[in-house]
Amino acid sequence: MEKELSRILQGIKEKTSILVQAVSVGGEYFASTMPEYIAVEETAVSSSNQITQKDGKTFFKFSFGGQFFIAVIDGDGEAEKNYANLITGYVGFSENKPKELSYDEQMGLIITGSFTKSRTMEFMSDYSIPKSPVYVSLINTEDGDISDVIEFLSSYYGTNGSAIKLSPSSCAVVSYVESSDLIDNVTPVKQAEILARSVFEELGVTVKIFVGSTVKNFLEVSTSFNQAKYAEKCAEIFADDSGVCAYKDYLLNKIFDDLSDGKIAEYLSSLSVNGVSEIYKDPELMHTGECFLRNNLNVSETAREMYIHRNTLIYRLEKIEKLSGLDIKKFSDALNFKILYILYKSKR
Repeated sequence: MEKELSRILQGIKEKTSILVQAVSVGGEYFASTMPEYIAVEETAVSSSNQITQKDGKTFFKFSFGGQFFIAVIDGDGEAEKNYANLITGYVGFSENKPKELSYDEQMGLIITGSFTKSRTMEFMSDYSIPKSPVYVSLINTEDGDISDVIEFLSSYYGTNGSAIKLSPSSCAVVSYVESSDLIDNVTPVKQAEILARSVFEELGVTVKIFVGSTVKNFLEVSTSFNQAKYAEKCAEIFADDSGVCAYKDYLLNKIFDDLSDGKIAEYLSSLSVNGVSEIYKDPELMHTGECFLRNNLNVSETAREMYIHRNTLIYRLEKIEKLSGLDIKKFSDALNFKILYILYKSKR
């Protein structure tokens, strides 16, 4: 059993980059892809609460081979709760034949990259999945049951999309791109903005949507799902309160994630030299810089959004320049400011 579970956890690592440790209740079996052992108490999760988060970790319980296991992954945010549910489903899938799984269960495994190409093609044939381009969005809500949102989405999309429940407060939506959308230039982000308004108008529920890029067909849908997850992760790191966040907005972040620690340290060393770190520690200046960049370096639009006088805004921009040496009214300096901010937030 231990070898089989280790193989499954290794598959999770290869498909999602998520590291997992699992210990059977009683301690007879152990499997892990983590570099270090994490002590886990049997009381970490209870039957009434299958997922527990504390001390920067997420603990959850699953069943495998007739045994109960307590597993742990790094992180204690909403995204990690979703990962715990997905991992539980993936492990359960290893003991079930695909044909015994429901449509939603199979769809959930496909978007997370847990189905082989041949099984995915079989699924496409069984359920007449369109051959059009497709993208995935993650929808989260904190002020309502996601089941109500999913019910609304089934009528909203019809045959042009599928909503799969991930947790009590989140779901993934697989959207098929229609030719009319391409002609009318209705992008996935615009679609998400319209959807968020519609959900609020119909249900009174505020949702946050994370959008992956469009891939050429359903066989590549897991790529879009992982991109939507990455957008969710970045939005949490940068406290992005936008209603809709897209993977394309975080391409710079993705590039920097692939840099070596040595390069990151080299770039971040400039923070202590020119005072950029002082700006990032000042909520007022940081909010000013973020709004200015979001409004395409437009002073009037930024002042209007922040409800401050134009002269007050200019004073703050000058203060940013004095501390950092970056005149963010210039595009090149604004880009440098954004890059340093990404590095500071994601690597500190």
